[in-house]
Amino acid sequence: MSSARTPIHHLAMQLLVCGREELPSVVDVLSRREAWNEVAALAERWKVFPALAARVAAERLPLPPEPAAALARSTSIQFFRTTVCMRAGCDALRALSEAGIPALVFKGAAVIAHLHQGMRDRMVRDVDVLIRPADLSASLRVLEAHGFRRCIGQGPIEDYIAFVEHSPGAAGNQAVSLLNRQDAAVDLHWRLGKFDPAELLESASTVEVLGTSIRVVRPASGLLLTVHHALRNDLVPDEIARDVLDCSGWFRRMAGHPAELVQAREQAARLGLVEALGAMAIIVRRFGGQVPEGLEGKDASRALADLYFRQLGEGPINTDLAYLGSGRAALQILRGAWTGWRRYQQVMREFESRQGEASLSLLQRGMRLLRSAAGLSPAHWRQLRALTKAKDRLSD
Repeated sequence: MSSARTPIHHLAMQLLVCGREELPSVVDVLSRREAWNEVAALAERWKVFPALAARVAAERLPLPPEPAAALARSTSIQFFRTTVCMRAGCDALRALSEAGIPALVFKGAAVIAHLHQGMRDRMVRDVDVLIRPADLSASLRVLEAHGFRRCIGQGPIEDYIAFVEHSPGAAGNQAVSLLNRQDAAVDLHWRLGKFDPAELLESASTVEVLGTSIRVVRPASGLLLTVHHALRNDLVPDEIARDVLDCSGWFRRMAGHPAELVQAREQAARLGLVEALGAMAIIVRRFGGQVPEGLEGKDASRALADLYFRQLGEGPINTDLAYLGSGRAALQILRGAWTGWRRYQQVMREFESRQGEASLSLLQRGMRLLRSAAGLSPAHWRQLRALTKAKDRLSD
């Protein structure tokens, strides 16, 4: 596809990921197509506008005055919100540490700690904290005593745990969302698919953030947890734009840290993330980013990457399609129903409401799934099958 015909969605991601040698041609196409307003709107929608603002400033890109001013306003507001969230995360880690409970941060907070100079270039809407499964009850007591409260699952915590254990969409991730008195969010995780919390905690490093010494996941694991999050979100472009940028940053860091790259490859093999890691490498490389050699993988990785680009051009899939043909997903739902269907449904509706999703009956979901499945091409089915297998491997 010629650059003149490349969709704006693709060009916007390419602008954020590509190296300096490709940047002038991307900027030229966007300027000739007068697409800067659309790029700024996409960056807002994808929640990557701090990265766009940083690139505009560093490369002196010709953003017109109106979107430039809007971008500056959004970035300043988000810098404040990110600071509030990071402060909540530091408070949570400090409280857990004082109680003798090992904990670390990963995802956005780890990206800020390892890949950025501060909190202006990467926004976070919550801070992800990992603890050992055995410490869940004690951690909740400690955090609730320090002003945090659950925002989903106000009933018995056992009902909520049963829901996340039997939710196929969780893909092995088990966490509860907490809010402090300023409504800053901390997601408390105790399981992350096949990741061993004890191993992640043992290999974490200590960094200084907002005057607090906090434990942060090591770079190799930070990369794979980003890949894990992208796969859990079905490679939907609106949901994983920050994951693509974060993977690009992790890959650049790996170029100067070969031991971390070796660790990432070995860990991916143990965790069932080889295909997903390869897919993210393909995606970043297609956008012109720097990727270490040997990560792109084979057919399954290409199918996953093609699914991402299909959604980038055509819109997101019905994520229920990822469960078709998955015995694991069906078994999880049946187990959830067996433990108490009404309680399971109640927590599911709370979760959907929190995510801004419509709550549908089983019949409505089934009919929507049939409509989505009708007319899919063989190539699309192969991509969806690769997604289903990859997600199944997260929880096996």
